[in-house]
Amino acid sequence: MEDEATKRHVLVIGAGLGGLAAVRELRRGFQVTVVDAKEYFEFTPGILRAYVQPSHWETLIFPYQEVLERRLKVTFLWGEVSAIDADEHYATVKTTSGEEFVEYHFCLIASGCNFNQFSPTGESPWFPVIHEVSRMANYLDERYLEGRRQRIMRENQELNELNTREASVLVVGGGYQGVQWACELKFFFPALRVVLTDFMPRCLGPLPEDAAAYCEEYMKRVGITTQYNVKYDEKSAAFWDRIKLPSRADKTYLLSGAKHSNYFVGEEVWSNRGPGGGGWILVNKYLQVVTKSGDRWGEGVVFAVGDCVFGGVGEAPKWEIPPVPKTGFPAEQQAIHACRNIKALDRKWFARRCLCVPWQHTCGPRSLRPSWFPWAASVFAISLGPQDGVVICGASEKGAGRIFCRGKLASALKEVIEATKVASSRHEFGLSRILWHYIHHCRGPLCC
Repeated sequence: MEDEATKRHVLVIGAGLGGLAAVRELRRGFQVTVVDAKEYFEFTPGILRAYVQPSHWETLIFPYQEVLERRLKVTFLWGEVSAIDADEHYATVKTTSGEEFVEYHFCLIASGCNFNQFSPTGESPWFPVIHEVSRMANYLDERYLEGRRQRIMRENQELNELNTREASVLVVGGGYQGVQWACELKFFFPALRVVLTDFMPRCLGPLPEDAAAYCEEYMKRVGITTQYNVKYDEKSAAFWDRIKLPSRADKTYLLSGAKHSNYFVGEEVWSNRGPGGGGWILVNKYLQVVTKSGDRWGEGVVFAVGDCVFGGVGEAPKWEIPPVPKTGFPAEQQAIHACRNIKALDRKWFARRCLCVPWQHTCGPRSLRPSWFPWAASVFAISLGPQDGVVICGASEKGAGRIFCRGKLASALKEVIEATKVASSRHEFGLSRILWHYIHHCRGPLCC
């Protein structure tokens, strides 16, 4: 076997879905260090249900140390990356006890994003407040499990109080997240007056019209008021009059757009456009981080995947890779692809053919393979409360796609997706790992 001291070191920044996928791919052939600013994994796509049903949160989380160090046998560093020196190949990490410098041969960034374009730092209930720039304004330290638990319990308590006095709640954003949140609120807190607004002419934005019509009909049936073609302006009396809340809402939730959290990389690799005004990491078709001029950053050994990247590669209408929606699941397929290219570079630069080196480190491709639009990015599972929903497939561009299933079947399918994905992320043995390994190692649902 190859000696541990001779293995190349890979630094993985972010231990969400993409980061964990990278760890599973690289742990046997490399020394892997994973850095995350919180001590636990949280399945973000399921967090809406946790706020209305706090017991559900326990099914979405697990401590990183248990999985990363005990099961996957890699190094977990609990801290926030504050800077990357791409020329010298090291990252500066602020830990709970001080500052550390982590050297690397390869680096993979899978740091995700925040979900509130109206907040200066993107702070929202939908993702833990963990970055130093955001924590200053938060009274709970959500880097810790207990801090996050308290945030969810207090939000739920406030919703119960609002429900008791039949208060009004405004949901800004008619995308799939906003629709889900409005429906969760109405199901678990039926006395609330829920109003959903969006600047688009209908809900679900670029998703298929028949899916939007199904969600719209459901919302009307349960008593959710919808107002479209309305731009959110908290300070405008005309805005509140138009959505028929002249006295303003008792509580407002913002689920419109996203905001980057790529403060640790240089602005030379930030996009000038995209959600929230830009700041997303630029990559080439091989998922290597590049500068605005297109040059590879850090000698081509730094890769980025998932929600932290700009999304598309190239320019419209001739995209090399079309824009990828920030839904979490595509990060895994991209991470696996980036790991394939990391292994190729490792073989090209470092591998030596000798009996003491495993064959998989010397045999195999040594050239980079272009990435593509992850097929999982075209699948949307939308819950309309715990008893209804709609699953959309093939939504790879505006207006494209079709309804795969709806009603109770769609709701059940989403619960299966959530349960198996968390189990797979926890690295549990069984059907979940086999299922998701196949899904994310395929270019399409029916081909490898």
